[in-house]
Order: sequence, then C-alpha cells, then structure tokens
Amino acid sequence: MQLLDLPAPNVIEVFDFETIKARKLARVIELMKTKGIEYVPSESDDLMTMIETDAYEEILLRTRLNNMAKSQLLAFAKSADLDHLGTTRYGVLRLEGSKPYAAFTFSLSVALTYDVTLRAGLQLTDTKGAFALLLADVTIAAGELSSTGIVELQSFTEASALKTETIVTPLPYVATATQDETFHEGADVEDDERYRERVWLSREHKSTAGSDLTYKYFSKTADARVADVKIIDDTVGTVKVYLLSNIDPYTADQVMIDRVNAALNKEEVRPLTDSVQVNSATIINGSIVADIVLYDMTYETNVRELIQSRIDANTMIFGKSLSIAKQYGLLESEQVKDVTITNPAAINASAHEVIRITTLTLNFT
Repeated sequence: MQLLDLPAPNVIEVFDFETIKARKLARVIELMKTKGIEYVPSESDDLMTMIETDAYEEILLRTRLNNMAKSQLLAFAKSADLDHLGTTRYGVLRLEGSKPYAAFTFSLSVALTYDVTLRAGLQLTDTKGAFALLLADVTIAAGELSSTGIVELQSFTEASALKTETIVTPLPYVATATQDETFHEGADVEDDERYRERVWLSREHKSTAGSDLTYKYFSKTADARVADVKIIDDTVGTVKVYLLSNIDPYTADQVMIDRVNAALNKEEVRPLTDSVQVNSATIINGSIVADIVLYDMTYETNVRELIQSRIDANTMIFGKSLSIAKQYGLLESEQVKDVTITNPAAINASAHEVIRITTLTLNFT
C-alpha cells in the first residue's frame, strides 16, 4: 500500500460553520426557555452576533486541533513537524541538498618527464574560506602542462558564483587551478514531499533482499536531485538502476550516477549476489499539436490549463507511453466540441525511458 492510498484518519474531524452555528443557536433557545423567555433569533440582534462569533471561535479551535493531529501523521505533517516525525520515529533526516560542482583545469608551471596525478580529495579554497574538493584523480600526462577534473563545492546549494582556485593540499610540484565554469547542478534543501516519500521508503532500507524500494530509498538519499528511480532486474544477478533528475534536461549527470553507485554498492545495501549498474533515464522528447473546437471561446484558458495539468500528470513517468487514443483522451473535456491532432503519432516508452512533451501547441477555435 502506498502512503496516499491510506484511508482518511478518523482523528481528523469534518465540520462546517453553519452546523456549529445551528447547534449553538438551538442550545441558546433551549436555555432561554428554561428561564421563561421565548427567543426568536434574528440575524441583526446582538445575541445572534455573539452566537456567530462563538461558532467562529470553535471553528478556529477545532481547526487547530485537526492540525495538531495531522502534525503527528506522516501523510500530513509539514516543515518542522515533518522533520521531528521523520527523525524521531523513522530515523531519517531531511537532506540538506546536493553540492554543486564545476570543471577545473589543473596546470603545471613546466612540463615533466613523468605522469603527475592529483588525487581525489585535493582541497581548494578562495579568499573568503569557501571549501571545495576534487572528486576524482586527475592525471597530467608526461610532457603535458594541464588536464581537467571535476571539483565539488562543499556547500549545499543549487549554484554558486564562488571561485575556489587556491590549492591548499601540499604538492611536491607547482600546480595551479583555474575554474572553467560556475558551480552548478546542486540542489537546495529537500522539500516536504520528497522528504515524506523517503521517510515512507525507509521502511525498506533495512531489507537484506535488495528489494526495489531499498534501492530506490538509497538512490534518492544519495543525491537530492534524484526525482525518480526505476529498478529493472530482468537478468539474474544484475540490477539495473535508472535515474531521473529533477533538473532540466532531466538526465542524470556523471556526478549523480557516481554518488548513487557508491551508495548502492555499500555492503549494507547491496546483496552479495547483485551486480548493480547505475544509468541515466532515457528522455524521449515528444510533441503534440492539436486543433481544438470549443463550444464557447470563453473556456479557452480553463481548457488550456486542464490539458496542461493532464499532460504533466501523464508524462515524466518511467515506462508510461502515450498512445494516440491516450493523447485524444488528454485533450477532450465537456467544454470541447471536437479535437484533431495534426500529425498523430504514438509516443512509446520502454521501462527505462521517460516521455517529456517539449512542444504542446493548442489551436483553439
């Protein structure tokens, strides 16, 4: 069962102002009768104003109680409440984000007669103390003056204009670093919905059977940019893991692949019998161009928004194809009299592929 499939909890009360007001009014009428007073309510009298005010105050109180109950439920908790729930009950911390990276050129003052290797973990900084690390070994071949590598800023942010070109790791030769681009492809702090999903998936993270959800949990934990994961184990002993990024163009870059690969190959994650292969999802860019006849042109904005929301809900999903019939279904509604898709073609996706509609052209008449 998925988290969103759970039934509504009984602890969350459903109420409305008019029902509460009617109950309070009936009680006032009853009490007035015990004192020999025949109260005829009127919207303009002061007592009715007090009854309505009291009903409104009860609405506020009961809403607050509902929110307090929701804060204890994984499906509804938000912000700090979700952090406390995820951490104390499930042992899962919200991800701070992903560290951005940039390409660097490493140069020698003079060419040497032997290969020079700058080791992964080489430390770099700037004048203000920003800190960065070389992700993988960089070799400057004999007779060459330079080579390139990837450096990761040690800060969780989507991007940064910082330039960390000062090498602080002691080297037995003179080398310089030049930053070739700004730090990019990072991510800010994990949002509630993604964190909620990982907390839910964490139920599987102690599995020793290498379940799909185990791999999915550790993949999404390894890099905050992972939007979705597809696990394919159609070959004995081999598990293929495909990653969909949440950053345009939505393919997984090598840094993401390396992070996930390292996470999934830890002993506590991968069964000894599994060989894990991590790859990017394949993005299939498609287009839909259609002529749409409306019963009334005043519906255009609403219909356009409805179609876009349907397209969004049915794309960027592993293995989900868009047949011609499905495309027509996404374009039809009660306000639409007729639909004609020009150059109709089915857009098919295999299990490791994701359809992205890059062009949606709707001509309304």
